[in-house]
Amino acid sequence: MELFQLKKSISTLNEQEAKSLLHLLLIRSEYGDFPEFVRSVKEALMKRMETPAGKNVHTVHIVFGSSAAGSLRYAFRDTPYEQTEEIIEVPDNLAEGPIHHLHTAEGFERRYQWLKENYRWEKDQAEWYKNNMQQAFEKIRSIPPEQRVVIWTGENASEGTGLRFSLYLLKEKTNEMSVLNTYDAYRKFYNGMHEDFPRHTGELSPEQLLLFYELGELEELTEEQRQAYAKEGEECLHSDAVLRTYNKGQIFGAENHRDDALIIGKMKNLQGNKKFIKAARVIGEVLGHLDQYTSDEWIEYRLRQLIAQGKVEYQGELREMRFYEVKLKEAFVQ
Repeated sequence: MELFQLKKSISTLNEQEAKSLLHLLLIRSEYGDFPEFVRSVKEALMKRMETPAGKNVHTVHIVFGSSAAGSLRYAFRDTPYEQTEEIIEVPDNLAEGPIHHLHTAEGFERRYQWLKENYRWEKDQAEWYKNNMQQAFEKIRSIPPEQRVVIWTGENASEGTGLRFSLYLLKEKTNEMSVLNTYDAYRKFYNGMHEDFPRHTGELSPEQLLLFYELGELEELTEEQRQAYAKEGEECLHSDAVLRTYNKGQIFGAENHRDDALIIGKMKNLQGNKKFIKAARVIGEVLGHLDQYTSDEWIEYRLRQLIAQGKVEYQGELREMRFYEVKLKEAFVQ
């Protein structure tokens, strides 16, 4: 009977919910807690069959990235927050790709087409992105005035841009609005005990997110702060930059080649006497040494640009990073 109910619950999951579960699987496996994850997923699915569709929502959370949103959903499971909190997931890295007039249909379509052309997305992934981003924008615009808004952010261009963009969309709203900066919360709670500060909210565990939400200090935004963020969001939406950098609380447009020197440097270190190196290994090495929070898709895009510029050779198929290997042209090895 339980197996039948689980299957029935799984069959009713929408694509976003299913992807969130997969993100959580990765997170929990990293923490060596896979059996606990399986148990909690079973409980969540069983409870889903019992939970009424209507919720008395008091607070809306705006979260950037599927990993961060999935972790927060997991954190709220089996708590009163399941019935009083709603999570709006913006499944994107807004540090990368054009955002000129992103709040308009034309601007969003321009971004969507750029990502489709320059990132190696499958058709299903592209459609999932388009549908869920449009849904997120509509949910943000439709937040009722009586609901409190909490925007989760961190010290990176992706969440920093998301914060400003969200407050631009909400600039005419009168809701109570707060910001939860997970980087600041981490620094406060651990008081220097750990040096590996999170580059993004998605790098934190569900337990940490719940701790920060319940015991941390949410920054309630004044009208002046809200309007200042909204103005910065509007400036971002008028920029033609394709890449953004975070520095001391500010968002700056960056040149597309910002990370190229690091890619070449890591290739020199890895290459040695080897003729070719797996592209995925190069990308992983670069990501581990970047100061800015950056996706593997952006680094893979820049690696292909270096190939197009004649600085890097490749063998294999450029369909996805796992299908090809690379090496520096002789002139760039020294």
